[in-house]
Formats: sequence, structure tokens, C-alpha cells
Amino acid sequence: MHIVIANFWLLSQADPTFKMPADFDKFKSVSEAEKSVTSKAEIISWLKRSLDAVKTAHASAKPADLVRKVHIADRDATADGIYLRIIIHANEHMGQLVSYARMTGIVPPWSQ
Repeated sequence: MHIVIANFWLLSQADPTFKMPADFDKFKSVSEAEKSVTSKAEIISWLKRSLDAVKTAHASAKPADLVRKVHIADRDATADGIYLRIIIHANEHMGQLVSYARMTGIVPPWSQ
């Protein structure tokens, strides 16, 4: 859910027309969203929804939308830079998962 929340939040920074999914409002806080969604099926569903939202928004963005200036946290960026950050964030966590799996003797399914 951490990745889901990051995807939606970063997307809201890259695309000012993006609206959080209505059913996301059921969570009173980010912490609640991260802690209360625990079933694998529900997490996968949320993850797919967040990735689809990012993919759809990026695909429909016009070149002028992508070069739009954005101030995020303590720095200036472009909307396209925010989309890149979404990819980087997911890749960082994928690397952590692969390392954790290897440390615990789990062979990632794609390497079999």
C-alpha cells in the first residue's frame, strides 16, 4: 500500500486534474491505508489500479503537460520528472523485495 499511496500522491502532483479514487476516502489517514489493507488480493487490486491510473494519465498527457513546472517537497521539477520518480520509486522497492527474497531463500518466480 505504500507504493499505491505514493503512486496516487505523485500522480496528483504531476497531473492537477487527477482525483483520488472515491473509495480511497474510506481511509482516514495514510497510516490507516497502509495498515488496514492486508489481504494479498486487495493489495494487488489497489496496486493495479494505481499503476493503471499512472499509465493512463501519462499516456494522455500532451507534451506541454509534461514540461509543466511542479514544486514538490523542497525542489522544482517537471511533471515528466514526477512520472519518472514514480518509476524510480517502484524500482527501488522491487530491488528491496528481490534482496529480501534472496536473503530468505525465496527464488523470484521470473528467475526460475
